[in-house]
Amino acid sequence: MEYIVDKEFEDVRLDKFLRKKYENIPLTEIFKGIRTGKIKVNGKKSKENYRLQLNDEIKVFFKDGETKEEKLLEVEDREIEKIKKSIVYEDENILIFNKKNNMVMHKGSGYDFGISELLKGYLKNPNFNFVNRIDKATSGLIIGAKSLVTARELAEEIRNRNIEKKYYILVEGIIKNREFTIKSYLKKIEDKVIEVEEFEEGAKESISYFKIKKYGKDCTLLEGTLGSGRTHQLRVQLANMGNAIIGDVKYGKGKEKMMYLFSHYLKIKKYGIEIDLPIPEEYIKRLGSN
Repeated sequence: MEYIVDKEFEDVRLDKFLRKKYENIPLTEIFKGIRTGKIKVNGKKSKENYRLQLNDEIKVFFKDGETKEEKLLEVEDREIEKIKKSIVYEDENILIFNKKNNMVMHKGSGYDFGISELLKGYLKNPNFNFVNRIDKATSGLIIGAKSLVTARELAEEIRNRNIEKKYYILVEGIIKNREFTIKSYLKKIEDKVIEVEEFEEGAKESISYFKIKKYGKDCTLLEGTLGSGRTHQLRVQLANMGNAIIGDVKYGKGKEKMMYLFSHYLKIKKYGIEIDLPIPEEYIKRLGSN
């Protein structure tokens, strides 16, 4: 089996990742597999306490019958219609999905299945995987690969920052600068991310670019472009600037029914794919309701 590490497992220890994927295999066998090279990260032997990095490639060479075959989700007809409406691009290798807010990417944490399991069932393809991930509360474009080969190619494009993404963001307050940049260091602290002004251990440099699109009475619609891809990057930087994303329960006031963060633009130059979705109606209504 092969896996490409997404943001769900970024910074997770290798042994904990494997324990989750292979619940039916004793921990001693997992440690033995790591030690003997039956489990490799990026083509090399690793240690059980290695912390996974985004887009790492993990290969598992257990004997036949030791792994638990993934059972595909049986997708109901009504779910199939919803899935079809949310697919904005599909070819023999790639599927681009427009995720609604409050949909989870993967099963776990109280959810029996996520969009990933839905798409595997819909496509009847256990090798389907999303190569990027957005938060449950965030909506918009996510990239899926129909094979491990394509997943590796897309992961390489992401690593090399060859895939361009833009977001529509509705924030609290009126921002005067028509264009601005935020450059700071972000650091994970338990289940949140904090911003620090100078580099310190565990912090990563993060840069974001913003343009004003529209104004409401007491809010501003931005278009944001990531110069780096850190967890909660846009949410933390805007909140610390004093203009939290409307509906953000973790870093803002969170008093709305949804968080107004939408991944609307995607360009994958290598595959000739470019998608630009319009400003959602909910955003236009929220701007005009003030």
